[in-house]
Amino acid sequence: MGCRFIALNDGVDTIHKNNEMLVILKNVMNDLYARDTSSKIRAVKQSAFRTGKYVGCYAPIGYRKSSADKHILEIDPVTAPVVLRIFDMRLQGDSFRKIARTLNEEGVPSPRSFYYMAEGRPNLRGETPYWNDVTVKTILRNEVYLGHMVQNKTGTVSYKVHKQVSKPKEDWIKVEHTHEPLVSQEVWDAVQRRDNHPSKGRSGSDGVISLFVGVLKGPECGGNLNFHFDQGNHAIRFFSCQNHNSGLRKCSKTHYIRLEFLERVVLYEVNRLACFANEYEGDFIKAMMGRSAKVTENERARKQRELDGLLARDKELDGLFERLYEDNVSQKISDARFAKMSQRYEQEQGENAKRIKALRLELKKSEGQRMDVDTFLETVRRYTNATEITQRMVAELIDHIDVYHAEKQDGVTTQHITIYYNCIGTFSVPDRRKIPAAEITMGTRKGVAVSYSRSRIAV
Repeated sequence: MGCRFIALNDGVDTIHKNNEMLVILKNVMNDLYARDTSSKIRAVKQSAFRTGKYVGCYAPIGYRKSSADKHILEIDPVTAPVVLRIFDMRLQGDSFRKIARTLNEEGVPSPRSFYYMAEGRPNLRGETPYWNDVTVKTILRNEVYLGHMVQNKTGTVSYKVHKQVSKPKEDWIKVEHTHEPLVSQEVWDAVQRRDNHPSKGRSGSDGVISLFVGVLKGPECGGNLNFHFDQGNHAIRFFSCQNHNSGLRKCSKTHYIRLEFLERVVLYEVNRLACFANEYEGDFIKAMMGRSAKVTENERARKQRELDGLLARDKELDGLFERLYEDNVSQKISDARFAKMSQRYEQEQGENAKRIKALRLELKKSEGQRMDVDTFLETVRRYTNATEITQRMVAELIDHIDVYHAEKQDGVTTQHITIYYNCIGTFSVPDRRKIPAAEITMGTRKGVAVSYSRSRIAV
């Protein structure tokens, strides 16, 4: 570029032509040295990851680095209550944004602010001291709070380009039980189940969102039931099938059910379950273990069937593509047709490959998995004599509820619901002397009384 370059330490001056070879050799050696150094640093970090050592500038909020070993995390008594509160607020049904807004309104320092305060450093980088929904979501999905170390999530493009990029999940390095957990497995599972309920509920004029949003299902179509309120009277709230109300009519029934009545029924069933667990613990554990094994085996069999079907389809697509190629070579189909069909086959194979990989990981993870009877029993007992149903109760105990459409027969309208509990699936509490039994009746706006009877519930 017509510029003179002088390197005093290396004795290089490009005004002298005999320096050109020296510059080239030095550049090659410097590049090799940088590459070798980067490779060694990566190897050291990978080794630390695999042994469960924490590698990072600062510990995640809720923890601090041990004074004896900076690669070991220990619970921080200052920030741990903040993390526990975030998990509790999520169980109560608060959104990520609402949690962040509440923490900001109360003046709770952000994770980075806690770090600067602990280190006694000023925030010279000008980073925001406020909470946001992304930070809250990251905390709620970080397995470090279960006592597991999950690292190698990000890395640089190369030793020349230091830009941080996210790595695929299969490259993550996870080591379990490396430090003391901050939240229990049951709380973690309940929070993750909330994230798996994508549907949103409409709120009335008071801004209240139903506890059962994302929990109620229509067994006919498998879709979620959406939350609604009566336009003339917002106190009347109900659920109905989203696939029926969308206008597409994918579901032939509305699966309508009143919220107030549903809450009373579910609370009654939870009280019966807790009473059975307390009064007849041995029978409950025996039944629960049998249910757990059956649910796990059914779920595993379903995933295995889906995997076998996808593998068979993948093999079939290979054959179709091969025949398609032969037809194109023999000019039985045009190049344009070949390109269009091959693109469709490749797209389907790509989608199937992702699902096959996910299923294999799930099946591998489920091997040897057993339900923690003591944990579930403790959870059930927590709601003994509960007087109201809460978001946390629903998240910890109930996986989903199937709501069938009301059917009229011999002048009597009957509607079945099926409650699926976490870990054990459906469970019918047997009638025993110490277990309460009651008839729930509620009047409707049309003057018709609806009543609940356990004999009418398919559990």
